[in-house]
Amino acid sequence: MRRVLIVYQSKPTIVSGLKKGFESHGIEVLTFLADEYQLWIDRYVFRVINKLAHNLRILKKESFLFTKNKLSHWNYLNTKLVDFCNQNKPDGVFFIHGIHYSDETMSQITCSKVGWLVDPVLNPARLQTFTSKMDWYFSYSQKAIKIVNQFGFSNTSFLPHAVDHRQFYIIPNQPKSIDLCFVGKHSVHREKYILAALELTKCVHIYGSRWRTPALSKPALLRSIKGTECFGEKLNTLYNSAKIVLSIIAKPQGSNNLQSGINMRPYEILASGSLLLSDKYEELNSGLVDKKNIVLFDTLDQFKATLARLLKNDSLIESISSSGNQFIQGRFSYDQMAQKIIEKFQELQRTHT
Repeated sequence: MRRVLIVYQSKPTIVSGLKKGFESHGIEVLTFLADEYQLWIDRYVFRVINKLAHNLRILKKESFLFTKNKLSHWNYLNTKLVDFCNQNKPDGVFFIHGIHYSDETMSQITCSKVGWLVDPVLNPARLQTFTSKMDWYFSYSQKAIKIVNQFGFSNTSFLPHAVDHRQFYIIPNQPKSIDLCFVGKHSVHREKYILAALELTKCVHIYGSRWRTPALSKPALLRSIKGTECFGEKLNTLYNSAKIVLSIIAKPQGSNNLQSGINMRPYEILASGSLLLSDKYEELNSGLVDKKNIVLFDTLDQFKATLARLLKNDSLIESISSSGNQFIQGRFSYDQMAQKIIEKFQELQRTHT
């Protein structure tokens, strides 16, 4: 295998790290990013009309106008992806989901096709759509793998997120001026935890979308919102400036407290040298031990009590942070992830020849 095509979008910033990982193994990398293929007519005409139709209740939320128009984003994407593959002839295509493509498009791509689930999707119908026409399907969620197996797709395995150690690292002598920070879009569940933290400290920084409107009636929450986006060097500096970084799922997946699917944030937090305060996940590495190199919580009350204890004990924060950073060194790198994906493509190519 000499050339791989990664199909995703520009944000979250997964592609840049994975690209470096493939290149470290001598693989040429092509990228096809969906947000770079949206026409102005779709962005400023089709989307606006659809939004108005939904707001006026002319259309149901799951229905859309212009779905047959060749210039709509999804139709245009499918056309351009086929053209891109025909022109560049990759040896394999790696789809990151998110966005899926039509069966017709997938059938026209004749090289090996491997997918990777990175979003909290547990709906069987959507997972069936994602896995259709794939030669192999990775998932960051063990729960999603079980669902995929249940409808008869067995070519699947676990692939966790990774961290770009070139981008996330300890900045020497960086002042810890923030008590707690959180990066991620708003949800009612997340807001409850942030409000609980604000009862203990006003030095909370939030970056993410959809926070401002629900915060308008909550002055402390509104003051904590510092922006809608935080990526790259700015994100590493933010983590380095915080004593504690919160990682919490947007919406609980069930009645128990064990979630499924860890995104890249926890690994980035550990690599930056800050204390990771997180809810519990099925996929949590056995080497991550509560109160040793990470701090875990089950409930809102437990979160609040734990945070109160930590904020009174800087030496404990420093000890757990240091242990967490030591744990992540040499683990969960994009180089290691790329190697695993390359091996799968090579296995598939041997099977097809």
